[in-house]
Amino acid sequence: MVALLWLLGGRVGLLLGLVIAVLELPRPLAPRRLIATALLLLLALPVVVLARGLPTRATLSPDFAAGSLLPHLLAGTALALLVLGVLRDVRASPPPGSPGEPSPPADGRRAIVAPRAAGELERGPGPGEDDHPEPR
Repeated sequence: MVALLWLLGGRVGLLLGLVIAVLELPRPLAPRRLIATALLLLLALPVVVLARGLPTRATLSPDFAAGSLLPHLLAGTALALLVLGVLRDVRASPPPGSPGEPSPPADGRRAIVAPRAAGELERGPGPGEDDHPEPR
């Protein structure tokens, strides 16, 4: 991951990868925490851009985006944390057919509805619905 961040982000990517690796050494961060941090960084992007001030039509150019690298760094950091969190979350989930997961039917068909949890009751007719059909 550090090498990939270095390739994509240069010196700043290398620094980001090293910081994440050092934070992960004592104990790996939970996937939810990584994804939540990524979300907060992505939500901070508009605030950072607006704090710098929006350009007028006359001054709108690629120089506006190149003038401040902080939004790029925030977005890159958020993307790296999001990918790491999602990969960890997928890796932590049990594979299909494991003891915690419901097994598919023996005949190979797929269930259209999710199986009910133990003790869950079936729902009757809702308000205004008549559970007695009209006689013909």
